[in-house]
Amino acid sequence: MASIKYLLANKSDREWGIITKTIGLQDIAPGSSYPVGEHPEDYHFFTSKGRVLHESQILYITKGGGWFQSAHQERTALRAGDAVILYPHEWHNYAPDPETGWAEAWIGFSGDFADELVSKFFPDKEHPIHHVGVSANLHKTFEDAYEVADYQLPAYQQQLAGYIGLIVSTIYAKSLQQPYLDNPDSAHINMAISLMRQKLHTGLCMEDIAAEVGVGYSKFRKQFKTYTGFSPARYFLRLKIERSKDYLLSTNLSCKEISFRLGFDSASYFNKMFRLYQGQTPMEYRSGSRASGFIPK
Repeated sequence: MASIKYLLANKSDREWGIITKTIGLQDIAPGSSYPVGEHPEDYHFFTSKGRVLHESQILYITKGGGWFQSAHQERTALRAGDAVILYPHEWHNYAPDPETGWAEAWIGFSGDFADELVSKFFPDKEHPIHHVGVSANLHKTFEDAYEVADYQLPAYQQQLAGYIGLIVSTIYAKSLQQPYLDNPDSAHINMAISLMRQKLHTGLCMEDIAAEVGVGYSKFRKQFKTYTGFSPARYFLRLKIERSKDYLLSTNLSCKEISFRLGFDSASYFNKMFRLYQGQTPMEYRSGSRASGFIPK
C-alpha cells in the first residue's frame, strides 16, 4: 500500500518560510520491489545508484528493517523506530530488507525556516540516523499531515508547516530521551527533581539530595546536568524563581515575605536572582502584570 503526495506552493506559502514538497506512507511487503510506483523527475530513485534531493526529508521506519547509506554515512542497518534525516544535495540510498519489508513514512520540505530547523537541530551529516523508537503518536502525526495534504484546503501549506515543526521537534526530543528510558540514572534525576519541588521552601543542600537518591554528588551533578542542561543548584534556583512568580501574580505578599517562604538567604538576594533570570525586579514584574490587566490590582 502506498499513499504519496507531491505538492505545489504559491508565493504566500513560500513567504511562510517552510513548504512541504512531498509526503507519503508506504507498507512494503517482504520480497516486494522497491521503490514503488512512478515519481516526478526530481524524485526518481533507483537503489542501484541512489539519488540526490534538493530538499530536506525525514524518513521514519515504523515496521520491519532495511539499510541506509549516504555520502557521510557508511551502509548501516535500519530498524523499526529509526528516523533518518535526508539532507539536501547529499547523495543517499536506502531500501527495506527483502526478508522483512518495512513500513515507512516521510515528509520533504524546503524554505529558509526549514533550512534553519535542520541545520540547528540536526547539523551532523555523519550521524543522520536517530533511534527514536516506535511511536504511535509520531506515526499518527505523519498520518494527520498526509490527510491535510490530501484535502489541500486553503492555507494547507501553512498547516503542514506546523506538522513539520512537530515532527522535527519530536524526533529531536526522542533521540535525546531514548538513552534515558529504562535507565536507572533517569530514575535518580526524576526523584531528585521531585524532592526539589517538595522542598522549595528550604535552603536545600544538593549534596543532601544526592545522598537521598543514593548517588555520589560528583556523579549526580554530572548526570543531572546532562539530563536537564542545568546544574542541580541552578535548577533548584530556577524552580524557586518560577514559584515566586506565582506568588507575585496571585498574592499581595511583599518581596521579603516571598523570599522567606522560598528559603532565600535574604530579600536582596531574591531580588538579585529574580532580576538575573527575569530581566526585571519582582515588583516590576508584578506591576507590569497588573497594568496589563493580567492580574487584578
